[in-house]
Amino acid sequence: MTDKMKTVCVGRFLIDVPEEAEIELRQARIHGFDIASFNETEEEFQKRVADREAQIKAKPDYLGGSKNMESARDVKTESGLVGKVFIHSRTVAEGTQGNGLGGVERYRDEGISTEAVVHGQGISIDLFYENRALERIEDLPSLVNQLVANPDNRIPTEPGFCMDRVYVRDPLSADQREQLMMFGRLPGHPDVEFMFIVSAGMKPDAQGVLARNEAADARLSIAERMRITRLREAPREIGGLVGEELAELVVEENEARGHSFWWEVNGTENNVFVPHVVFRMSTGNGNRKPVPSSLSDGAALGLWDKISSSIRLRSAEPGANKPVEAPTTPLGTYASAGEPCPESGWWLCGDGGNGIGVLGGQRQYIKKGDRMPQALLLPPRSLWEKMRGLQPSFEPTSPTFWKLVDKRIQKRVPPSLPLALPVSAATMAVASSGVNLNDENHVSVGSFAVTGAPCPASGWWRCEQSHALDGTRWFAQGALLPPATFAVPPGVFGGSASAPKSIQRRGEWQLVRLADSQEQADPDDQA
Repeated sequence: MTDKMKTVCVGRFLIDVPEEAEIELRQARIHGFDIASFNETEEEFQKRVADREAQIKAKPDYLGGSKNMESARDVKTESGLVGKVFIHSRTVAEGTQGNGLGGVERYRDEGISTEAVVHGQGISIDLFYENRALERIEDLPSLVNQLVANPDNRIPTEPGFCMDRVYVRDPLSADQREQLMMFGRLPGHPDVEFMFIVSAGMKPDAQGVLARNEAADARLSIAERMRITRLREAPREIGGLVGEELAELVVEENEARGHSFWWEVNGTENNVFVPHVVFRMSTGNGNRKPVPSSLSDGAALGLWDKISSSIRLRSAEPGANKPVEAPTTPLGTYASAGEPCPESGWWLCGDGGNGIGVLGGQRQYIKKGDRMPQALLLPPRSLWEKMRGLQPSFEPTSPTFWKLVDKRIQKRVPPSLPLALPVSAATMAVASSGVNLNDENHVSVGSFAVTGAPCPASGWWRCEQSHALDGTRWFAQGALLPPATFAVPPGVFGGSASAPKSIQRRGEWQLVRLADSQEQADPDDQA
């Protein structure tokens, strides 16, 4: 999904999204003018302008007369846009009001609508402001002259503010309050939506997203709070902008699991390059009701990190706007059992505690790409179990959550305990196993097989239980794959020197290299 990305210009920013993403740029506004752009032929444009001019003239003015159109001037911009600017529909409000000193005074407020329709390169651009102050009438012709048609939404090579199929050349000041929204969807994952909002010249909020969310959580009931799992909650700097990040897993009332991601920069009131910025992504969006997320927790976090990490200010320098690579997975990232591990490192198990241990330890080293394990929990032993040297165990019913807490590399060492051996093909009735030994060429790298199944092909197979001692082992075709071997903490089966130091559980194996003999190198031992 993120193998191929495309870059979108949003205001003064660039953001990389999956190539399949459907993007819309909406609600563009500068200096109070609503700006819309769309495809239109020259002939269609000329007819629409004539119709609009006639419509304005036909409307009576505020006195009931025929002077509703006060000005209609032709324009031709430096970038080649042509069209008209209309000044019309004056409004007047007058009367008396208290002056605060016990007396009354007369007042008269006037406003007027300013409107521009221009066209170029097959694109029409409409600007409109209703009831604008009379002294601001000339703001519109000045803004129109800064417009540049951009039919293919290419990234401009000059400073300015990007919108849909058009951009505005600088200079623009913060008090012109440029703003734009980008909405995105993924056709292959229709429940996934994201939104990017930039607004300059806004007074910063007194509270950031983390403080607002904390206040909102305080109003929830205990049952409602239990449906929310906080994945991230911390300041985060992206593209030189310091903001706050909030990531949550939410279980809705219909038991649909979804994700909510939010990054926000409070911005400044006087700098167009540090505006108020909001980037949001959510999963589990259905038609009028939540649906189960089409992305696993790890996949959702990975997509969020990939897109959000690409946000950066656009440079007018040629070649400076290449897509950026997302950084490595940050500490604090969560992943759940069964998902591919997003980053090699030490992961903290979310299960266990309060006297309940975890087989392999509460902290376990898991390699990137390995499947996150389901925890095997070790509850406290009864006196009878201690006397018999038994250790009860159970697996939680819900997927285990793991949290990345350390990225230091674990040195690979040979297993300290004997591993379970496969049952060789020579000691079993191959004919009755249902395995066709001539099918080895049809087994591809990446294939999976489980404990007790005949090995489909000779080669190196990696144990998918990441906290097992097995690692990558060579098995001959037709041999029954062995169980995975796990070390147990000292004393679990009693203090006797002969007490078992390991246990064996059903495991899953993945083929990582075809090899006719064990002499061909273990892939994990190669640089």
